[in-house]
Amino acid sequence: MKSLLAQALTSLSHQPVFWVVFSLALVITPHLSRFPGWAIFLISTLFLWRLICIKQPHWLAPKWLLAVLTLLAAIGIFIHFGSVFGKTAGSILLSILLAMKLHESQTRRDYMLLIGLSFFIIVTNFLFSQSIPTVLFMLAIVIVLIMSMLSINQGSAIISIKDKFRLSIKMLLQAIPLMLIMFVLFPRISGPFWQLPDEKQSATTGLSDTMSPGNIANLIQSNAPAFRVEFDQKIPPQNKLYWRVLVLWDFDGTTWEQGKQNNSLSASLYLTSNESIAYTITMQPHQKTWLYALDIPSQVPESINYTNNYVLRSPQKINSLYQYHISSVPDYIIQLNITPWEKNAGLKIPQNTNPKTLQMGRNFALKYQRPDDIVKHVLNFFNQQNFHYTLKPPLTFGFHPVDQFLFDTRRGFCEHYASSFTLLMRAAGIPARIVIGYQGGTLNPLNQVMTVRQSDAHAWSEVWLKNRGWVRIDPTAAIAPQRIERNLNAALDPTESRPFLMQINTGMMKNILFYWDAIDNQWNQWVVGYDKEFQKQFLETVFNKQIVFSEIILLMVISFSVMLAIISLFIIKPWRRQKFDPVVKIYNNFCAKLAPLGIHREPYEGPVDFAARAIKKLPAQKNSIALITRLYIKLRYEALHSEKQFEQFRLHTKKFKPGVL
Repeated sequence: MKSLLAQALTSLSHQPVFWVVFSLALVITPHLSRFPGWAIFLISTLFLWRLICIKQPHWLAPKWLLAVLTLLAAIGIFIHFGSVFGKTAGSILLSILLAMKLHESQTRRDYMLLIGLSFFIIVTNFLFSQSIPTVLFMLAIVIVLIMSMLSINQGSAIISIKDKFRLSIKMLLQAIPLMLIMFVLFPRISGPFWQLPDEKQSATTGLSDTMSPGNIANLIQSNAPAFRVEFDQKIPPQNKLYWRVLVLWDFDGTTWEQGKQNNSLSASLYLTSNESIAYTITMQPHQKTWLYALDIPSQVPESINYTNNYVLRSPQKINSLYQYHISSVPDYIIQLNITPWEKNAGLKIPQNTNPKTLQMGRNFALKYQRPDDIVKHVLNFFNQQNFHYTLKPPLTFGFHPVDQFLFDTRRGFCEHYASSFTLLMRAAGIPARIVIGYQGGTLNPLNQVMTVRQSDAHAWSEVWLKNRGWVRIDPTAAIAPQRIERNLNAALDPTESRPFLMQINTGMMKNILFYWDAIDNQWNQWVVGYDKEFQKQFLETVFNKQIVFSEIILLMVISFSVMLAIISLFIIKPWRRQKFDPVVKIYNNFCAKLAPLGIHREPYEGPVDFAARAIKKLPAQKNSIALITRLYIKLRYEALHSEKQFEQFRLHTKKFKPGVL
């Protein structure tokens, strides 16, 4: 069975169609996770159908059927995405059209066209990801595409897969210097080429602008970086690393939302110390406008909007790597005087939901006169009662999820504690709101860069207290202080299952992950983040002068030409003595024996014509000349020959003595 399979694969590997289908399948593979199921089925069917038709070309799909399938595919894409344009929809349509084109392709020219379009699909993969694994996978696909071109053009010649692979690697290595020149010097185009709009169904990872039970606990499963931070000087302790992103005011009994509000900065900020923390944040794209800042930002760039909730917003959606430098203060007082709108929003309670929680809050208000005492009592309540901090809290159904959490399950994650604490504060007459963002981060000892991941997502509360303004209260710290002082892993019960990446982040693997994170950070800074401004700064630093557009073009042309000349020299290698094939060397000796007799071989003359002319002048040597010529042609131009034939050729040539005319 295995031998039959091996024979079938060997037979297929000699078919150009097989290499074309294999190449197309590889370049489409990274897109499959974004394709709807029907598109994957259609493309797979067309590929398999075309492979079957290698032996039966008359089974190829007729043009009318391809036209119908194309129309149906376009309609399906429009229904699924609301458009046939955009990154995902366009990629699906192009992939389906290429699979259709396979059934119209039967010549070498058609196959080469499909391989050329495959290179274009490689480019579309970078619209979604420019990470190191993506680049490595695309380079591997490029090698396969080059091997496919060799297979299409090899004709009747027998070239092993191993030789194709070696030649493809060699050609790729020759192209890399030219690629680097283009990357560094090709002018960056201002515009949204890499930021094409996503279709309405495109999903994004990261925080949501709403919070309900389970939202953040689900996000903890992701180890993807949210942003990286480089501090100018002092790095704050772990328990001070509250990264502010969103402020939620409206609550319907289950879900917290931002609500409608004025985003102009009207609140007041009072610094209680002169300490300031300056840092640079490099964000991953998340398709939203919100930015991250250490609680609480004090100095921000003019291009960033600073709202009255002390959160930062970008004028445009963050569709690519985004970097900014800001300062924050760890000790502050915000808004000693609460506005009527904020007081009303901070005390708003949904009707007919969570009655037990609301009654508890009202009882606290009757029992304690000072709001500070109410806050302290609720935190003690969380700390001293049988509450548990867990990634897998029981589901809460119905209209009273906070009641179920406080009085029944008592097992929850940060969003459960922040939500219940904030609702209790409002019921007790204390204005309160939810803040969501990230807490903590992992400092890489190799480069002193802190990575804040999606698994660091967190929610906490802010309450307004007289003479203190809006004060951050984190109920999670009362339940699981290790979460704030150290990290999430330290806060979870030893018996609780953890995400896979959290389990392997120990010992040697932790050091490996640090190295990978450092490499990934440099990749983002120097490759993904190499935009128009970065290019301008880099070239001006290298040449110590201002660089204009025309100079960049001239420099690129000169560098490209010089590199092409260098590569050509290494290919031709004129400084090396030419090494003759031993067969050619022996044949040249044969020709040299005939030269004294006036039989000179011309540079343009082939071995057959030369032999015919030599036999005409030396008819007595006809058999020897014909045999030597026949053996030379076989050894020189035919793929299959033996060592015995070479030895015969050598001996006959050595014994050949044409004599004197």
